[in-house]
Amino acid sequence: MSQQIGLSSDVTRGNAGPSKSPVFPSSKLAPSEAPSEFLESDAPRDSEWNTRSCIAVIGAFSIMFCSVGFINAFGVFQEYYAKNMLANKTASEISWLGSFNVFCMFGGTFVAGYLNDKYGPKFLVYGGSVVILLALFMTSICKEYYQFFLAQGFLLGIGIASILLPAFTIAAQHFTTYRGLALGIVVSGSSLGGVIWPIALNRLLTEVGFGWAVRTVSFIQLPLLIIGCLSISTPIQKTDHTKPKPDFSCVRNPVLILLALGLFLVYFGLFTPFFYIEPWALSLGLNSNFAFYTISIVNAASLFGRIIPGLLADRFGCYNIAVVAAISSGLVCTCMIKATSVAGITMFSLAYGFASGAIISLQGVCAAKLVPPTQFGIAMGSVMTFLSIAGLVGSPINGKILDVWGYLGMSLFSGMMMLLGGLVLLAARLQLNSQLLAKA
Repeated sequence: MSQQIGLSSDVTRGNAGPSKSPVFPSSKLAPSEAPSEFLESDAPRDSEWNTRSCIAVIGAFSIMFCSVGFINAFGVFQEYYAKNMLANKTASEISWLGSFNVFCMFGGTFVAGYLNDKYGPKFLVYGGSVVILLALFMTSICKEYYQFFLAQGFLLGIGIASILLPAFTIAAQHFTTYRGLALGIVVSGSSLGGVIWPIALNRLLTEVGFGWAVRTVSFIQLPLLIIGCLSISTPIQKTDHTKPKPDFSCVRNPVLILLALGLFLVYFGLFTPFFYIEPWALSLGLNSNFAFYTISIVNAASLFGRIIPGLLADRFGCYNIAVVAAISSGLVCTCMIKATSVAGITMFSLAYGFASGAIISLQGVCAAKLVPPTQFGIAMGSVMTFLSIAGLVGSPINGKILDVWGYLGMSLFSGMMMLLGGLVLLAARLQLNSQLLAKA
């Protein structure tokens, strides 16, 4: 919700009571950039936790499990490609498949956000689900590098972008008071996927081979995507309002700009432990079976790190928790090379997974706080599109640093970028509300 003069916490919840205390300081935005009070009550509801909203959360959770959760398993593909059909390619070349997938996933959300605000989420979720299944089937028959790039890198990324944005906006539209918790539950689907998909893929690749392993994944995703398609719904409109045209004025909001910049810096290092904790464990000579499960440990901790901070964000403010999460993640990341035993790596994986989980779950909450519901798609899409650049070049840059300065240089670079991003997020929070201890 964008800044607004005199907007009270009662009005924010859709009540018409008298103003008690302003949520935001005096706005520096143009009047056209601030939402009207009626927009918050545009879809009045007796209780946020009703059947319709809970079903929508279940559908969005399923979507996140199949989309971002599956991308979290790319490390399994990278290892398999390096030993089999792409053995003639370098690790950096193979990593571009995953990086370009992330780039398309985030980069496509701006267009998806515009379409979501204009036409609603249904056709995006249906169309994106078809594209994802098609991309998986095409990947299962790929032999050459360019084929993997087109199918797994490009087509799968576009499909995921189409269903990812509606999953964020639907939860944000259904919930106001408990928006942080709702989005935390939704995004935890990606963490659960990050636990299950690597284990499942590793077993399938060993037992049935690459082609049928990927096709089996598509067969598993089919009913889950159907659940997502049937469950996604917008809040019931109790009064008739003409559907507004998509409004791009929110992209000029200085808080949104600082939010995007801060997350951009954070994303340069955010996924480094996800991608490199397993190779780090192997380089220490630890058991290969344990090393394989390190990424599942990180994602398991991330599941709780996306739900619990979401609950705290509803109590203390999403920007406050996001700043703490970014700085904590940066500090933990710099300590990766100090984890040199099974116990140490386990503790590091749990700590980093929990701390970093809040960043992903709260980015949508922070964007939604600045705009009315009619601009959720564009606001979230613009932030995620900015993040696509970091997603594209972040992993290759960290890979190059690893080649030159080793794990010490890589962990320090990633940690410092996250700390710098945390400071920019702090600037965004102070721009939103200059009172340091206020809920924001």
